[in-house]
Amino acid sequence: MLARALGLERARLVSLCGAGGKTTLMLALAAELATAGERVLITTTTKIARDEAVGTWPAIAAAGAEEVLDLAGRMTAEDGAARPGALIAYAKSCREGERLAGFAPEVIDTLKQAPRFDRILVEADGSARKPLKAPARHEPVIPSTTDVVIVVAGLSGVGCPLDDEHLFRPEIWARLTGIALGSPVTARSVAAIATHADGLTKGCPEHAERILFLNQVDAPGRRTDAKTICELVGAARTRNIGRIVCGRLLPRPEIVHIASFAARP
Repeated sequence: MLARALGLERARLVSLCGAGGKTTLMLALAAELATAGERVLITTTTKIARDEAVGTWPAIAAAGAEEVLDLAGRMTAEDGAARPGALIAYAKSCREGERLAGFAPEVIDTLKQAPRFDRILVEADGSARKPLKAPARHEPVIPSTTDVVIVVAGLSGVGCPLDDEHLFRPEIWARLTGIALGSPVTARSVAAIATHADGLTKGCPEHAERILFLNQVDAPGRRTDAKTICELVGAARTRNIGRIVCGRLLPRPEIVHIASFAARP
């Protein structure tokens, strides 16, 4: 359901960034694809919380692409065939084992060239577990061969004060959207940062499709906010997003609306 809604039928390498459910979406996609019989690699180019990522599937630490492929190759069925399912790979533990550090984007590009995995899902930035974020200069860290970039925004952040408690890097959000620090975050500002050249899709490879996933659309007010964002993105002069998917991930994934747009330069 999620993969089809997001238009991922032909996407082998998917990078996820943003806030408000990015890791949850990545793991839900992995579960869906693995259940469908695919071989899925879950990894990151930055860091991911161990308690969010580890537990459901095997997790391996590896120095680089060759070791990932070697260790994954040992996980085969009794007949020696590659086993369907999901696998988490990371480079090392950090912060007393609480977080898993990932790989350089070039390592992910190398992994894509090998036929070992049907899908590679990459978490490409951090969000300090806030519902919304603005990207810093050094992020997101997206592999160059990414097919699709999914940017996640949690609508529970709309209406909250624009400050460090409710949003990751509020100063950058304020600069890109024109909203004063401390003012309520608006749906209009979400659309503004989604379409800004230095906003949510910053750093995406030119060839990659860009999708905005509006999460936490689970109440009438948030549906109204989602509709507003869709309309504003659709009307933007510079439209860098090809599709918006609105829904929720918890307690279970549910899609409530999909808007598709023709790209504009």
